[in-house]
Amino acid sequence: MRRARLVAALTGMVTALLLQAALIAPVSAPWPVSLPAVVVAAVALVDGPAAGMSFGFATGLLADLGSNHPAGVLALCWLGVGLLCGMVADRRSVRRDAVTAGLVCAVGTAAATIVLAVTHSGASGRDAVVYLAPTASGDVVLALGALALVRRMLRSESLRAPHPVYTEIVVAGRRG
Repeated sequence: MRRARLVAALTGMVTALLLQAALIAPVSAPWPVSLPAVVVAAVALVDGPAAGMSFGFATGLLADLGSNHPAGVLALCWLGVGLLCGMVADRRSVRRDAVTAGLVCAVGTAAATIVLAVTHSGASGRDAVVYLAPTASGDVVLALGALALVRRMLRSESLRAPHPVYTEIVVAGRRG
């Protein structure tokens, strides 16, 4: 992994979490619309399931450590968001990928709410069901902008994932 990709990932995590706390959560209350989950989905849709899982777990763990609920809940849910979005990525249509990201993020948020309800952390399972549709629509709107930005950033020359370059082609000889 290039140093520039690592710095960009850390910067993206912190920026998404700060924007969530300062802007998105107050504006979208009472619906649990989640910019960090959408950014995780966007990274997975662009770079695949491995990058999505890694970025989702790291972002979720950072969010968990900064909150008052049990650590690991968001890390596990956002790891799942990264895995699912990376596996079902279309990579041809921004709109289709944004809808996918919004739906998967809403389901991930509902799963986190249910886990928090089971652990008695102040959430209720009823909220997970009641807020599913508004959360999905809010996540789709966020995903339209986030996906375009993440695609542009991850496809830039300085952040492009390194790929092996083969200079020789080995051809097996025929016997006989």
